[in-house]
Amino acid sequence: MVKFVNYDAIAAEYDRRYDKTDYSGVESVLLDFIGEDPSVHILEVGCGTGHWLEVLSGRGYRVVGLDASRSMVNQAKSKIPHAALVHGHAEALPWQAASFERIFCINAFHHFSDKTSFMTEARRVLRRGGSLMIIGLDPHTDCNRWWIYDYFPQVVAMDKGRYPPTHELRKLMSESGFVDSCTVEAQHLLLHVPAHMALEQGRLDKTVTSQLALLTDDEYIDGIRRLQRDIETAEAHNEVLPLHTDLWLCATMGSVV
Repeated sequence: MVKFVNYDAIAAEYDRRYDKTDYSGVESVLLDFIGEDPSVHILEVGCGTGHWLEVLSGRGYRVVGLDASRSMVNQAKSKIPHAALVHGHAEALPWQAASFERIFCINAFHHFSDKTSFMTEARRVLRRGGSLMIIGLDPHTDCNRWWIYDYFPQVVAMDKGRYPPTHELRKLMSESGFVDSCTVEAQHLLLHVPAHMALEQGRLDKTVTSQLALLTDDEYIDGIRRLQRDIETAEAHNEVLPLHTDLWLCATMGSVV
């Protein structure tokens, strides 16, 4: 059974991820996807606290956002009060047909309860010539390594249940009426941090990622204790325990004709 994150509970701390992680690749892919015409109508589904809408708004684009968390929407409104920000669900977009030229989801699609319904809705509200882009992990490949997976092994199965493989995502787009679907690399997240620093910096706080937020308190505490034991073992040998991230964010796109 797929679990869902209570983003109302973590909205206030959510933006810490952008302070600690380089998402310049995602930003570049997003800007290429949107194009240079500032008059295009843009919708982000699963906009969260509005980070990416703020990026686009700062470049003069007209932006609209939707999120299922009221607290996330309120955070976004505090950043971009002039934007049209809506509390709602991806599976029932509250706009008329052919309302947008671009729709994008960044690290959000895996949270949608009915991914097929969202695809149908995205296709409905896009205009001819419009496009949809979904950016997220593909945990089904063997090239990903992450300290979250190392110390909280329950998360691997959770992510495989939440994130479809990119080939299935392209298939779902095609079945929903999109054409020319393709997947490109959006960001290679490569990071090596001493474990004690990761703890001190809050990189393993339970609210820092949806993966940790989904764990029970006991599962989370068990993982932290395993990490602390490994830190102590390394220190006993005058060594520093490193934590490794080697993750790929993929952008899958499809168009409407």
